[in-house]
Amino acid sequence: TEQGRKAYWTNICGDISNEIDIGERIVGGSVLGSDEFIGWVKEKLSGRETREVPAVKRILSYKAKDAILNAIREETGKTLSEIRAEKGIIRQVAMELLYRVGGLKGIEIGKLMGVDYSTVSQGRKKLKQKVAEERNLSLLMQRIEQRLSR
Repeated sequence: TEQGRKAYWTNICGDISNEIDIGERIVGGSVLGSDEFIGWVKEKLSGRETREVPAVKRILSYKAKDAILNAIREETGKTLSEIRAEKGIIRQVAMELLYRVGGLKGIEIGKLMGVDYSTVSQGRKKLKQKVAEERNLSLLMQRIEQRLSR
């Protein structure tokens, strides 16, 4: 709609004047704006058929990202900045869930976690081995996924 396009343009101009890093703020390959604006776009797109418009699927995956990070925080008490700072199992759990449940790509997860995409791949691989060996870790993953299914 014309109103939507005007709102989008207003947000882009405002964000650019606030010197945001455009490359890191483009969501779904096509939406640029503040978190509030991206939330508005997600709301408008929810319920749409994602097979016809692949960018919609990518945008909606960012909604899942927030839910995943919240579920991890609720279960472990760790915020995103704490997860980023610690090189440990919780970061591997976050990377796995963001990939498998959230649908984010390794490079996107790497940017979010402040690591290279190859670290994401290696961390997910190490996590699979640990989950198979450690029952407590397997239970943690199950509890987080149960929170996401609510």
